[in-house]
Amino acid sequence: MNITSRQLKAFLLTARYQSFSRAAEQLFITQSGMSVLVRELEAQLGFRLFERTTRKVTLTEFGSKFLPVADRSLIELESAAADIGRSAGATHSVLTVGAAPFVAADILPAAIAAYARRDPRLQVRLIDTEGGRLVDMVRSGELDVALTALHHDAPGVRRLPLARFSLVLAVARGAALELPHELRWSDLVRRRLIGFPPNYPIRELVDQHLQRAGRHAGPDVVCNYLETQLAMVEVGAGVAVVPSFVLQACTKRHIALHRLVDPEVSGDIHWLVSGTRKLPAGSDGFNVFLRDYIGRLSAESALPAPAA
Repeated sequence: MNITSRQLKAFLLTARYQSFSRAAEQLFITQSGMSVLVRELEAQLGFRLFERTTRKVTLTEFGSKFLPVADRSLIELESAAADIGRSAGATHSVLTVGAAPFVAADILPAAIAAYARRDPRLQVRLIDTEGGRLVDMVRSGELDVALTALHHDAPGVRRLPLARFSLVLAVARGAALELPHELRWSDLVRRRLIGFPPNYPIRELVDQHLQRAGRHAGPDVVCNYLETQLAMVEVGAGVAVVPSFVLQACTKRHIALHRLVDPEVSGDIHWLVSGTRKLPAGSDGFNVFLRDYIGRLSAESALPAPAA
């Protein structure tokens, strides 16, 4: 038997998302490639892991029994690899990571703390700054890497896909009870919208789909920071189209998230690095960990309909 860690990862992601296509997005491979990995694993095991329908995939009885085994095996494998990597280096490495204020405050601290328990030899130094400065700071060497939703190329830097998110609608919880759980982009045409200034990556993505739905005006309220947008939504100043990884922040506020469909729109958080600088030792391990961590946050946004 020759089971690979990639096959185990494919199985665990498919079980988590109950969808080959959504799982494939997290590994940045095609849906057919994900299906092949799972079929190869099933062939080696000698039993089916999933029942497949047109809408989703669900674990078989044997798949449910294999799930904790696969999860434990992958954790042990990654832990062993990290231990060996730590013993191979005699000194600590320092990785300087930059991000816009929301990601720096609401996502990265917990991720950095969790990774420090796994690999204490990599010290991650976090710098929060305006999203527009991240590219220049990577170019100048002030940052080793930056996390950004930038979706076009910039000279002197490389964009590496880190995790995928969906665009969802944030609504004050009281007003959310009056809305269906799923909304179309066309439903937003006449609503009071809160959004980013022009040239922000998420603003560009939102404008593109609002224009297709028939709204050509910008947001009614403009805020530089995502946290400010959520605060304005909470007090009823309007609604905001936001990335799905805001879920945990919204649970701290009186804000509900609604799916946006027709179409469902996704974006990517990228790991932005200099085109010439070599990253400190251990950076790849943090990249892999962060990819899974943010992927979990986005997956958790698949909420049931808001309770009355």
